[in-house]
Amino acid sequence: MRIGEQIKADFQKVCRKLKIPPTKVVLEHPKDPKNGDFSTNWALQQAKKRVGKIQQTPLETAKNIVENFPRTSYLAKTEVAPPGFINFFLKNSVFQGEVGEIVKKGEDYARLDVGHDQKVSVEFISANPTGPLHIGNARGGPLGDVIANVLDFSGFKVSRDYYHNDVGSQVEKFGQSIANVAAGKDLVDQEYKGEYILELAQKIPQAKDPKIAAQKGVEMMLGEILADCQKMGIDYDHVYQESELLKASKTKKVIEILKESGVTRSYQGALWFAPKDEFLEDRQSVLIRSNGEPTYFANDIVLHQEKLKKGNRLLIDILGSTHHGHVPRMQAAIQALGFDPTKLKIVLYQFVRVKRSKEIVKMSKRAGNFVTAHEVLTEVGKDAFRFFMLMHDTNTHLDFDLELAKKKSQENPVYYVQYANARIASILRKVSSTYPSLLRSGVSRQVKYQVSSSRQIDYSLLKTDCELALIRKLIRLPELVEEISKTLAVHQLTTYAIDLADSFHRFYENCQVLGKDQKLSEARLQLVLATGIILKTTLKLLGITAPQQM
Repeated sequence: MRIGEQIKADFQKVCRKLKIPPTKVVLEHPKDPKNGDFSTNWALQQAKKRVGKIQQTPLETAKNIVENFPRTSYLAKTEVAPPGFINFFLKNSVFQGEVGEIVKKGEDYARLDVGHDQKVSVEFISANPTGPLHIGNARGGPLGDVIANVLDFSGFKVSRDYYHNDVGSQVEKFGQSIANVAAGKDLVDQEYKGEYILELAQKIPQAKDPKIAAQKGVEMMLGEILADCQKMGIDYDHVYQESELLKASKTKKVIEILKESGVTRSYQGALWFAPKDEFLEDRQSVLIRSNGEPTYFANDIVLHQEKLKKGNRLLIDILGSTHHGHVPRMQAAIQALGFDPTKLKIVLYQFVRVKRSKEIVKMSKRAGNFVTAHEVLTEVGKDAFRFFMLMHDTNTHLDFDLELAKKKSQENPVYYVQYANARIASILRKVSSTYPSLLRSGVSRQVKYQVSSSRQIDYSLLKTDCELALIRKLIRLPELVEEISKTLAVHQLTTYAIDLADSFHRFYENCQVLGKDQKLSEARLQLVLATGIILKTTLKLLGITAPQQM
């Protein structure tokens, strides 16, 4: 049992002893270590629930809990802080012992089984099929891929999915634009004006035929988009095509189910999805147009139904913030089909603005009206691209600074994190050549080192502020992985990576790893090994390389 869970379990014992009804205890990590390793505002929350009743103050309640908290092998002390916080301070031995556990278990130290092999679909990017992948849609790529990585690492069976909407009026207009240009008409007069239209008009045989141009054009654009995704480090398990859903007549069957469920209505010749919850505007949407053609929304309902029928416990869609109306509509549609609407989670992200230092980059020549993901990837590389896309909460707009992303200095966060890994590798290479008796090594793609098993490590020697601060960071990863598997807030991983690198650099600058005291050197080397394991695991979850030299 992890320490946080142990504190919660002991807290509940105190509540039972004091005859306090079972209640959820939320623990946080205080920013200031003076306030403990864990803290809870439980007493304050209890006070809110009992407004108007005769009761103790939050401070008195907190003191009562602390006075009755059992003596444990893991707590150094427990304190109360106004107006009613309870702060828990762990013994140094708790941290020191975890170093050996990390080295022993390796990557599995942070691996979880909270998913119990349940199936999850993560659908992301699913870009407009009529042009190159633009930087805005590309933000969903690293987001979806890292969410999938974390869920997989947490014990879920994850499928990375792409939905190719290769039919509809936009595809017809796209094909017409290619056909017109192939016939010699001016590009500037077309619906789609980017230089890529000229390229397609030259590459597609029989491009003067709008239908052929549309079909071949979206196929070629999909190929480009998926190639850009691979350049980002993303490989999909399934690419679903809207045209295939229509060929199988699956949309018609779903429409009939919705009609029978009483959640549709006819209006101005079109069939609308209109669940009977007072006809909320944000849940109404056209299913069948007045010309008899199904909408993208109708076919998307089918795709979600297909995934749920395959036994997915959870469907996760990663979408741009402009699609916020999709959330209540799709949840209502899933419910109308007889599924639990909570099985759908939608992550919305804000737009991306590309900057070169302080100047905004306007647009791509090839695309005509936006910056392409391909351009940015080519300029900064996969690692910087992914890290910068993941650095901020999805609810915030993102300024992607090209110059910063390319810098080989500590100003660049991804360089700073990767440099920590390279520094660890350098220490291990030095030890391997200079102090071989301290290590035994196994050669793999990246050399893995382990402190000689014949030696008994004295972890109690790891007691400086820098050492303990680093260990505190290391043991946070399993807890963070579990938290992200629930919240999907993957930006926390980049924050963690930076904090971990910062703690390691501080340790390296203040603590000599290899010195005259062999027992201390062995303990510190163990700490270096543990840091390397956790840092590589974090970078792997982020889909970023862990360089051995820089």
